[in-house]
Order: sequence, then structure tokens, then C-alpha cells
Amino acid sequence: METKSNIDLLPISETLFIPLVARAAETVRKNSIISDEKSSEILKTVNLNDIITDGGPISTHGILARTKIIDDEVKNILSMDVNTTIINLGAGLDTRMTRLDNGLLKWYDLDLPDVIQIRRRYFTEYERVQFISKSVLDPSWTDLIHISDNSTVIIIAEGLLMYFSEEDVSQILSFIARSFPGAHMFFDVVHSYFINKKISNTFLWGIDTAKDIEKLNSKINLLKSWSAGDLLKERQSKILRLLNFLPATRNRSQILHLQFKK
Repeated sequence: METKSNIDLLPISETLFIPLVARAAETVRKNSIISDEKSSEILKTVNLNDIITDGGPISTHGILARTKIIDDEVKNILSMDVNTTIINLGAGLDTRMTRLDNGLLKWYDLDLPDVIQIRRRYFTEYERVQFISKSVLDPSWTDLIHISDNSTVIIIAEGLLMYFSEEDVSQILSFIARSFPGAHMFFDVVHSYFINKKISNTFLWGIDTAKDIEKLNSKINLLKSWSAGDLLKERQSKILRLLNFLPATRNRSQILHLQFKK
């Protein structure tokens, strides 16, 4: 009989199984919007006792919405440049590479050392996929990224930046802008109403409107944004759909696509 392994994590990383469980559950759902067999495969090997796996219906909705949007948008860019380099910040146990790999792209997964150690149990490094064991706040990670001439760069920071202060976020965006001019970036951000509200996990940074992101760095150009309240409406409760007329509720989570100016 197969024995499931226990996972030891630092407190900052304990919630990395929440999106994994959400994607696995969606995969077996009728008329699912994503298919993520890798998440299901990982969960079969893990003892989830005492590990947080359910962020609640609003969190699950946000996870599925951002997964679908980012997957589709990255696929669109890959259709135009097959040699794209993707940098996945706060990778956790993200499985997007297994869904998007075209056999040519180059992929970097960055996370804290304890998380990367766990990631190595389920994912393998090779020529096109490399792991970086560093904090996103340590700008030296940018020196480990090797970009081919004329390659499109995509940076993904899913479920990450809201846990940092505005000062930290500004610094992260600053050295990304400096190191990867012209790069695309996809990430989600909460509405400022939810800062320090201690809802599930404490959010430290948020913005009211998507355009506010451009205030953090003069090199940022917002290309597109999506509000959680407008996505997967059939998955939202009647009360939530009614409350979506409020900006803070409709924009409780926004997915942003920005590009850094050259």
C-alpha cells in the first residue's frame, strides 16, 4: 500500500496547497474550465493532515478565474513567439508548465528554498526548466535568468504580491523593469479595502483600480485587466453577484496584464 508523505513548511508557505486542491477538484468537475492532471497526481502522494487546503468559495473562484485567464493569455503570446522565456515568481507547486509547454519555451521557477525543496519532489529540472531558490525580494535572482536574443519574456506572479507591502512591491517591479525591459507580466491583486482585514490570510497591499498599478513605476504600461466579479459569474453565489455592483466586491481580485516599457 502506498504511503503518503508528510510536508514540512515554513508558515509563509503553508497555503501553497490551496490552489493545488482547487485545480485538482476542477479537473474532475463536469464541464471543467481547466484540466490539471499534474495537481491530482501530486495530491495522491501527500498527507494533507493539518495543512490548509480550502480557502473558501470566494478564494476558489479567484484561483480558477486567474488560472484560466493567465493560461489563455500566455498561450496567445506563445502562439506568436514559440521561444518565449517565462519566469514564474512564487512558483509553489504551480503546474502551469505542464499545461503550456510547447517543447521550445524556457521556464524558470522561483520560490523560497523550503518550497523549491518540496517542488523538486514532483518536478524535474532540465535544460529548459530551472529552479531558483531565492526570495523574490532578493534582486540577485534576475542575474540567474538568461534571455535569448529577441526572446519574449513573460513574468507570472500568481497569488503572490498582495502578501508584500507596497514598498516591497514597488521594489520588485523596479528591478524587474530594469532587468527585463519589454517584458510582459501577469499577476493578481486585491482591492485596497481588503488590506489588513485578516480575511483568511492578511493582505498587505492592494489597489482600487487596475490603472493605479502604473503609479508604482513609470515603466509600467497596463495592457488589460479583468475583475473577479465579472468572471465565471455562474460560479458565484446570488448574494455575491448582487454585491458585485460595489467596486470593492467586483474588484476584490483583479488580474493584470502589464508590459514594461523599453
